[in-house]
Amino acid sequence: MGGGAADHGQASAHPRPEPAVPEHRRKKRRARLLPRRHGVQEIPDELVAEIPDELVAEIPDELVEEIFLRRPILADLVRASLACVSFRGLIADRYFLRRLRKLHAPPVLGFLNGYRDFFPVIPPSPFASAASAVALAADFSFSFLPAPARDWKILDVRDGRVLLKRSPSSCHNRPLVVCDPLYRRYLLLPPIPSVEEWVPHSKKKKKKKKVVWVPRKLQCFLKVQEEAAEETSFTVILIAKSGDKHTAFVFSSSTGQWRAGPWTPWTAEFSLAFFSYLRYAYGCFYGVTECTEKLLVLDTRTMEFSVADLPPEARVESVDIAIVEAGEGITGMFVLPHLTSHISYLIRQNNGGSSSQWRLEKTIRLDSCWYSFTNSTGRHLLLFHSGSSSLDKGTFALDIQTFQLEKVFATPGKPMPYVYSNFPPSLLSSPTISSA
Repeated sequence: MGGGAADHGQASAHPRPEPAVPEHRRKKRRARLLPRRHGVQEIPDELVAEIPDELVAEIPDELVEEIFLRRPILADLVRASLACVSFRGLIADRYFLRRLRKLHAPPVLGFLNGYRDFFPVIPPSPFASAASAVALAADFSFSFLPAPARDWKILDVRDGRVLLKRSPSSCHNRPLVVCDPLYRRYLLLPPIPSVEEWVPHSKKKKKKKKVVWVPRKLQCFLKVQEEAAEETSFTVILIAKSGDKHTAFVFSSSTGQWRAGPWTPWTAEFSLAFFSYLRYAYGCFYGVTECTEKLLVLDTRTMEFSVADLPPEARVESVDIAIVEAGEGITGMFVLPHLTSHISYLIRQNNGGSSSQWRLEKTIRLDSCWYSFTNSTGRHLLLFHSGSSSLDKGTFALDIQTFQLEKVFATPGKPMPYVYSNFPPSLLSSPTISSA
């Protein structure tokens, strides 16, 4: 009894040593981290020692991968990659990064104006610090392009890539370049072949027609190849008009060549229909016609044009219209009449039906009547507030899922025409232009 009590007291003063666990197995346990809401949490030493061997199971890499892919905060993955070697290897895997970028759109990091000035987003944006890092790491003066750099003018910005044209130059043979300012890579596009050779002519009219680009500003924009095998693949789409017909020229980085889509009739009411990512959903660009009655639709899968009716809510003068992907095959339309403080949100199933299928889903109230649509990034619709007595000028992001409005940039003057979205410099980022 006494000896036992003495032994018991000694055991209380000096805790028992941990159960004999092979060193390599103990390291394996510590290599696995428990995910939590904000970051990752390492299993404490005392818990590791007390977990019976039969309950310790190695989490399959496939399951860890699925957990990581569903993290809503991308910064968690960067922290996880720094926590242990096995996590870093999984996150750095090319297959994992490809899946990640398909599930998570690159965040908005800043804005570019026509003078190639970069303005990073500001707090409370969770990517404010990453945007500051991009401002230091990237070359938005494009000094790495063929000289002189000042001759290059921005046409479009999409998912880390920038499309520029050299000016001045001939109208139908404009040198175009697509570059990655973060990694300082670029691809100089080949000249478009003689456009007259692409134009179909009737037997009666053998005279070649002069090609006119429409509108006066060149309609040329970038598009990511979603189904491409390489992440560096992209296309450039250019709209051209010849006589009473128009078409879309398409350059593919995979083939390195231009091709022309079908030529379709062109009517006067389409003369001001301009395409942009403000109106893009499920592979289709939408241009609002001058009469604000129709939509000119460009299907980038077939490169064919078609005409669609606008819903009654959008058939008003002086109105901003945005078209987005609402998820699950649903197309969403935001309608903001000028000098009003409400946005009408309509939805339609993506089944090729008529305009009667547009249905008013929600009315979003704004705190001012001085908002206008400027751009869209897929997840967010960007609005510019021109300033009022109660609210300063600035750019705001409207989440198209939650309809929450958040200020992302204190605009000093006019709205920024180009949005820069990309994965910040980290393990998650990679070049968007092939080194070849």
